[in-house]
Amino acid sequence: MKILIAAVIVVGMTGSAFARNYYVVQNTISHKCSVLPKKPKGRTVVLAPGGSTYKSRSEARVALAALAACKT
Repeated sequence: MKILIAAVIVVGMTGSAFARNYYVVQNTISHKCSVLPKKPKGRTVVLAPGGSTYKSRSEARVALAALAACKT
């Protein structure tokens, strides 16, 4: 029983370490922005100005709507 409780505590503490981050990215050719669940690796799609990470897709979408570079 002690081992089970210890395992639950360890999993609970490390659960946030595996949380997904979302990024607001911009296509350098079309200049359109979108939300991706992984950091872009390339020259065509780059982090939008600010380069922040967001804990949820909805939080990233709110940030996307507020960015001046994404309003074209």
